[in-house]
Amino acid sequence: MASDAALKRTIEAGDLTVAYRDAAAVTETGAPPLLLLHGAVQTKAVWSAQIPTLSRSRRVVATDLRGHGETRGDTAGLSVETLAEDGFRFLNALGIDRVSLGGVSLGGMVALEMAAQQPERVDALILADTPLALSLHGPVRSILEALGPQRILSPLFLFFGRRRTARLGIAAVRALFGKKWVGADAERHFVAGFATMPPAAILATYEAIVAADPAAIRALDIPCLVILGDDEVSLVVDHAAEIARQIGRAEIVRVEGGHVANLDAPEAFNQAVTSFLERTEPDPTQS
Repeated sequence: MASDAALKRTIEAGDLTVAYRDAAAVTETGAPPLLLLHGAVQTKAVWSAQIPTLSRSRRVVATDLRGHGETRGDTAGLSVETLAEDGFRFLNALGIDRVSLGGVSLGGMVALEMAAQQPERVDALILADTPLALSLHGPVRSILEALGPQRILSPLFLFFGRRRTARLGIAAVRALFGKKWVGADAERHFVAGFATMPPAAILATYEAIVAADPAAIRALDIPCLVILGDDEVSLVVDHAAEIARQIGRAEIVRVEGGHVANLDAPEAFNQAVTSFLERTEPDPTQS
């Protein structure tokens, strides 16, 4: 089937061995490749419903981030900034100069940071359910970073095990944010991530989210699509509005679903992304 055309590969990029799926365009349009970045404690597999559709008109590449899935590399000092640097080393290894970026949750944060670091290489941004940080208030962010709420995971892993800790965490966020915030498919990917990722990588990933600096969106002049699940939490919805305000060329689309909209509403997600990318593709009559 179409998804089988997305070949599983690995490539050396800096100190990383990056695992990725690579789907060539069915019909070449001259559009830049699309790099897809998954969320925390997930893998490239979350994009399985997107790759066949989005690769009809462009090359689509989906990677496992540092510490996630089948990508191998040290997770000490992990941050949103270092993940963005990883992204460019990966693109350089593939010989890709200019790219469109798509990310969900943490992946969206990394995409924003990549656009801030090297905006001349980013053709378009697709940000799904993407927070800017746990708080936009500097002192609050400093307190969260000092407290390190992710550190509670280590004793929970020892007491309950990683898989049960994941299920308890999902139950807790559903109680706080609503039953639909984590959909069934998102739960499956999340539990699998907790069960298979090294504990140190899980802690480093959440530490990176806690320490995230929202300054990365300033002065970007890049077409941007922001996708939000209807059941997304108010913090992420507010941050979407801030992204749209700061970037200026951003549009917001709502789809049925929670925090991982590409899993919760794949058809609506694909339709929104396809329509957006068609508007950013080069006009062959102008070449």
